[in-house]
Amino acid sequence: MDAAPSATTRDGTGPTSLDLIRRRWRALRGVDARRKRSIGELLDIDRGVIVQTIKVAVSAGLSWALAQWWLDSPAPIWAPITAALIALLTVRASIRDAAEKVLAVTLGILVAIWLGSIIGLHAWSIALIVGIGFLAGKVLRLGPGAAAQIPINGLFVLALGSAGIEQRFLDTLIGAGVAVLVNFVIIPPNHVAAATRSVAELADGIVDSMTVLAGGIARPWPSRNALEWLLDARELGRLSATAESEVSKADQSLSLHPTRASWAASMIRLRQANETLQVVELQNRTITRTVRDLSVKIVEPDGRHPPMPMASAMLQATADAIEAFAHTVLRAEKGATLDVVGGPARRAVGNARDRIDAINADLGDMLAANLSRGVFLGALVVETGRILDELCAGLNALDVHD
Repeated sequence: MDAAPSATTRDGTGPTSLDLIRRRWRALRGVDARRKRSIGELLDIDRGVIVQTIKVAVSAGLSWALAQWWLDSPAPIWAPITAALIALLTVRASIRDAAEKVLAVTLGILVAIWLGSIIGLHAWSIALIVGIGFLAGKVLRLGPGAAAQIPINGLFVLALGSAGIEQRFLDTLIGAGVAVLVNFVIIPPNHVAAATRSVAELADGIVDSMTVLAGGIARPWPSRNALEWLLDARELGRLSATAESEVSKADQSLSLHPTRASWAASMIRLRQANETLQVVELQNRTITRTVRDLSVKIVEPDGRHPPMPMASAMLQATADAIEAFAHTVLRAEKGATLDVVGGPARRAVGNARDRIDAINADLGDMLAANLSRGVFLGALVVETGRILDELCAGLNALDVHD
C-alpha cells in the first residue's frame, strides 16, 4: 500500500481528489510508463493468464486423445469443448461444474428423445424443447453454462437423430473428468493474492477519502466541498463490494486445494481485515455525511466555514491508524504464520485517541461558545472513536502482540 498522503500541502491547502488520483497514478505507472511497458503488460498478459492458457490447452488436448483412444472415435469434439469450459474454474468449482454439465447433457438428451419421438422436428417443437430445457435448468438451479447445455443437447439430438448419443455423453464425461484432474494437478487456482490486493485497495480508498476531508477542513472551506467529500466517500462502496466478493472467491478457491493448509493463516488475516474495513468504510461515510449536514444546517454569510484544526488532526491520525492496521494485517504469503506484530498499528490508534482526548478536554468550552458546531464536533468524535474501536477489535481478534 502507498503511504498516506499528508493532510496539507506546502501552501497550507489540502490535496484535492484529483491531486491524489494523479499522485497515485504517477507512483504506480510513472509519467512515461506506457512507453516502458512490455508487450505482455500492454496486452494485459501476466503469469496467471499464461497458466490459464496452458491448462485449457492441456485439458482440451488430453480429453481429445483419451476420447479417441477409449471410444475409438475419429472426432470426439465434445470432450475438448467440455474440458475447455471447466478448466478455468477453481478446484471445487470445477468439480461442481463438471457434475452439472454431465447432468445437463443427460437431461437434454432424455428430453429430446422423449419429445422427438412424439412431435418430430418443427419450429414449434424446437421452441418447446428449448423452453423445457431452460425451465429444467432453473428448477435444478444449475449454473448458466450447465443450464444452457440442456436445450443445446436437446436440439442436437432432435436435429441429428439419436445416432451418436452415447458418444456425446461419454465425450462430455471424459472432458469433465480430464478438466478436473488438470485443474487439480497444474497450479490449482488460488485467489488469495488478488483478494488481498482488493482489500488493500479498499483500505487505500478509505485513507485517501479521510485524508482529503482532514485537509479540507483544516482551512476555511466552502459548503459545496462537503457534498464532494460525501460523494467520494460513497464511491468507496464499489471497492467495498469488490473486496467482499474477492475474499469470498479466495475462500472458495482454497476449498479442496492441495496446499490449503499453508494458506490458512493468510486467509484468517484476510477475512479479519476485510470484516474490519467493511465497517470502517461505512463509518467513514457517516463522518463525511456529518460534515455535509454541518455545511447545510449552519449557513455562513460568505458560504465558507471556519477551519476545524482539531477535527482535522483527529481525522488525519485516524487515517494513519487505518493504514497502519492494513499494513499490519494484510499479508498474502504461503506458509505465513498467524503471528502478527501490531506495535505500529496500536501506536497509531493510540495517537488518534490522544487527538480525541484533546478535543474532549475542550468540548465543554466549544459547546458554550457555539452550541451547533460543538454538537457536530462531538458527533465526529463519537464516529471516529467507533472506527478506532473497530481497528482495536480487529487486532485483538488476531491476538496481535506489540
